[in-house]
Amino acid sequence: MERGRLGELLLETAYLEGDFLLRSGRRSRYYLDKYLFETDPKVLRGIILGLAEMLRERQASGLRYERLAAPELGAVSLAAALSLEIDLPFLIVRKQSKDYGTAKTFEGRWREGEKLAVIEDVVTSGGAVLQAVDRLREAGMDVVDVFCVVDREEGGREAVAEAGLELHALFTSGSLGIGSPPPE
Repeated sequence: MERGRLGELLLETAYLEGDFLLRSGRRSRYYLDKYLFETDPKVLRGIILGLAEMLRERQASGLRYERLAAPELGAVSLAAALSLEIDLPFLIVRKQSKDYGTAKTFEGRWREGEKLAVIEDVVTSGGAVLQAVDRLREAGMDVVDVFCVVDREEGGREAVAEAGLELHALFTSGSLGIGSPPPE
């Protein structure tokens, strides 16, 4: 699917207007409901093909990822589908370690030193994805890149850069034609 058409479909499926409180604590006049675009097979398929193309372009330059990683819960379906598309295993990064059973911080197999690409759905300030990056780094993994479906262009790219990483976005709020300042 052509990227412009995919952007239109994403907006038709998941764009909501109103007064929303974001995870970052900011207010916004619009919201991209990731669960609406991640649970629609046609939109999800287009997103996965677009993300796969971006990862393959990075790998064509000689960069290699050994594993994908995704913060729970929103990005897990993206990582699972992308894992199937590009044949790389993935890891789920928990917000908190389980306090029962295996008490894991990560779900899936991994080895210290592995090169990872972190997959996220929507990035605003970068807080959620950077928490996952910090947990992965603390465990000795080498986070190489961060990929997302939409960069809301509200400081996330800069925060990811401050962590020594590059944010690769399939779309930005500007490219989707929805960026604007929060309501007063």
